[in-house]
Amino acid sequence: MFSLLKNADSRSVVAWVTGVVASILILCLIMVSPVVGLADSGDFGRVLGGSGLAVLHPQETYEQLYFNYAHQYFGYGGFMLGGYVSSHVLLVALAGGIGRILNGDAFDIRVLGVVYSVLFVWALVLLVSHAPRLRSRLGTMFLAILLAACLLFVFGDIGYVAYFQSFFGEPFALVATLMTAASAIALASTAKPTGKLLLLFIIAALAVATSKIQNAPLGFAFAILAWRMSGLRTDMKWKRQAWMGVAVLLVGSILMIAVAPDRLKHTNLYQSIFFGVLKNSPNVAQDMKDLGIPEKYAVLAGTNYFQKDTAIPQKDPVLRREVLERLSHKDIAIYYLKHPSRFMQKLDRAAENSMFIRPYYLGNYDESAGKPPGTISYAYSGWSQWKLSHMPKNAVAYMILFLAYFAGLGFLWWRNPSRKLRLAVETLAVIALAAVFACIVPLIGDGEADLGKHLFMFNVCFDMMGISIVTGAFYGIAKLLGR
Repeated sequence: MFSLLKNADSRSVVAWVTGVVASILILCLIMVSPVVGLADSGDFGRVLGGSGLAVLHPQETYEQLYFNYAHQYFGYGGFMLGGYVSSHVLLVALAGGIGRILNGDAFDIRVLGVVYSVLFVWALVLLVSHAPRLRSRLGTMFLAILLAACLLFVFGDIGYVAYFQSFFGEPFALVATLMTAASAIALASTAKPTGKLLLLFIIAALAVATSKIQNAPLGFAFAILAWRMSGLRTDMKWKRQAWMGVAVLLVGSILMIAVAPDRLKHTNLYQSIFFGVLKNSPNVAQDMKDLGIPEKYAVLAGTNYFQKDTAIPQKDPVLRREVLERLSHKDIAIYYLKHPSRFMQKLDRAAENSMFIRPYYLGNYDESAGKPPGTISYAYSGWSQWKLSHMPKNAVAYMILFLAYFAGLGFLWWRNPSRKLRLAVETLAVIALAAVFACIVPLIGDGEADLGKHLFMFNVCFDMMGISIVTGAFYGIAKLLGR
C-alpha cells in the first residue's frame, strides 16, 4: 500500500483527499440536522412543475412558503411542459426520480443536494488532479494542496453549498462551470486527450449555456474553446468529435435564445426599461424620447414588473403593444452604447451588489428546526463574509482588475507557443469573459431587478479567477526557484 502511494502521482493523491474532505464538509454543513437549504423567493414553482415535484403543504401561509423558511420535504406531482426553459429542470427531474425510489411519499431535498455534491466533488477532484506539474514531486504536491485548499475555502463556503438544497438554477450553473473549466484544463494537460474528456467538456459547457437565458451567450465562447481543442490531436476522428462539439454548443445556445417564451421576454424587457434605464434617471423624459417611449409611461419609471398598484398595469395590452412589442433588448444595448455615462452608473450599481454570493433575505432552515423566521447559517462563511466586507464597491476597480488579468493571460499566451498551455490560458480567459457577460447581460436583460442574485455567475467566475491568480503566482515563483 505504501509503495503504491509512493509511486502514485502526488496530484491524484491530493485530489482524492480533497474529494473526501469536500464530501465531509458538505455533509456537516447542510445535510445533518438541522438541514440547511434556501427558502423559496417565488422561483421554485417554474422548476417544480417541469420536474414532477410540488409543494408538499400548499395550504401553508405565504410567510411559511416563501422567504422565511427553507423546506426539507416536497411532494410529487405531474410533469408540466412549457414555460420555463432550462436544462436545470432535467437534473432536478433526475433527482426527483431517485427521490421517488427512496421515498414515494415525499421528496427529501437532500437527494438533490447529494446529486449536486457528487458533481461538485467530481469537478474539484478533476481540477486538483490536473494541477500544473512542477519539476520536483514535492513542489507539485504543494501546488496541488494549495489549489485544493483554495477550492475548498472558496467554493465550500456555505454561501455556495446552501444553494445545493434548493430549486434555484444557481447551483446547476456553479457545478457546470466548475466542470467545464476542469475538463478543459484536463484536456490541455493530458498527453493524449480522450473523447470522454471532450464529451464531458461539451456536456458541461452546454449545461452552462442552457442553464438560463442570460447564460446562452456563453455557449459561443465555449464553442471557440471546442474549436481550439480540435488541434490537440492530429487524427481525423478527434477533429470530427471537436467540430461536432462546436456545432452542438452553437445550436444549443441559439435554440436557448430562440425558444425563450414571449411572456418571459416581455417581463425582462419591462425590467430593462422601467427598472433599468429609467430607474434613477436624471432625465426621464429625455431617456424615454431616446428610446421612443410615449410620455404617458413616465409614471412607470422605477417600477418593476411584479410591483402591485402601478399607475398603469404591467400587463396592460396597450403598454405591451406600444412599448414591449416594439422595443427589444437590442434597443437597450444600443441606448447604453450611446450613453456610456448611464451605463457606468449601472455598472457601479452592479459593483455594489457584485460580491453577494448568497441572498441574505432568504432563510436557511426548515420551520421544524425552531429557528426564528429568516435565520441564516454563518457556519464556514469566511470567504463570503470577507468578500462583502473588503472587496471594492465601484466599477472602475473591477475594470482595472479585469484588464490586468487579461493582460497577464495575454502575456503568458504570447510567451508560450505550446498549444496545450495556450488552451489552458484560453480557458481562463473564457472564464473571465464569462464573468464580464454575467455582469453586463443582467443589466441589459433585466435592469436592476434582484441584481445580487443575478450576479451569482459573476461571483463564480471571479472566484475562479482569484484562485488561478494564487496558484499561478505559486507556480511562477516555484519555476523561478527551479523547483
